[in-house]
Amino acid sequence: TYYYGFNLDRPPFKDNLPLRRALSLVIDRDRLAQSVLRMGELPAYGWVPPGVHDYSPQSFDYRDKPIAERIAEARTLYTKAGYSSANPLRFELRYNSGEAHEKLAVAVASMWKEALGVEVVLRQEEFKSLLQDIDRGDVEMFRSSWIGDYNDAYTFAQYFTSGFGINLPRYRSAEYDSLVDAAAAETDAGKRRELLEHAERVMLHDHPLIPLYFYVNKHLVKPE
Repeated sequence: TYYYGFNLDRPPFKDNLPLRRALSLVIDRDRLAQSVLRMGELPAYGWVPPGVHDYSPQSFDYRDKPIAERIAEARTLYTKAGYSSANPLRFELRYNSGEAHEKLAVAVASMWKEALGVEVVLRQEEFKSLLQDIDRGDVEMFRSSWIGDYNDAYTFAQYFTSGFGINLPRYRSAEYDSLVDAAAAETDAGKRRELLEHAERVMLHDHPLIPLYFYVNKHLVKPE
């Protein structure tokens, strides 16, 4: 899952769920997949990718809303968060060097600008430097991704637990931790699945990150 993460420990995104939701609402992920990426990537409106064993991926509640409705809601939230055309949100998005990352960042920044008037500074840096900046908390928003270590939803759920060392957005939720801990101890497969799905819904409601797309494997195949 390819995503943009918020730094939840400092302004402007700390304790500002309406603003985080607004930024996610206006991103047309289908357009990104079809017009920018163009390699069959799947638009991501949730965290756990499709195809994971014994799991039904969860989604943002606005997944199936028309983009015009989503933009209207986002503008209301943006205003409630204290921003306007006279006082636009300004922040920096950092991502590791690479043509694909650059194209995606430019496209997403233009969607924020067009829909809300947000002014984003785009900054490329080497991957190692980016990780160091994230670790120090010296970022406002950053590009990252997560690939499951094994074919089970728990490898995605664990990522957002408070004590997990590479929980990069530093998301903390007692309710989320409790659900994931309960799933880890549950021996009934159906109940375990329900707990993990509930946990994903809790996390998505809190918007600690903006998932953009799910990776696909790419192969070059001779016609014969």
